[in-house]
Amino acid sequence: MKELISKLKELDLKNCKVELIGNWLWISGNTYQIKEQLKDLGFFYSHNKKSWFFNNSNHKRNRAFCNSIEEIKTKYPTEEIMI
Repeated sequence: MKELISKLKELDLKNCKVELIGNWLWISGNTYQIKEQLKDLGFFYSHNKKSWFFNNSNHKRNRAFCNSIEEIKTKYPTEEIMI
């Protein structure tokens, strides 16, 4: 995850918020200009949460059960990453 965060520092994230929630890295805000770079880094876009996410663990997503980002934050440790 540290290597990915160092790669994010090369992007223009001035109007974005980067958060580590559990084992997942989330990026929200004005990401339109960097969407292709985020895809290249392995991020996926969540239309429901209006955020990009990355997870490198073996945890499988359950698409049938979708929590809001606020519900996820109450369940898992959250850390804002300053970039």
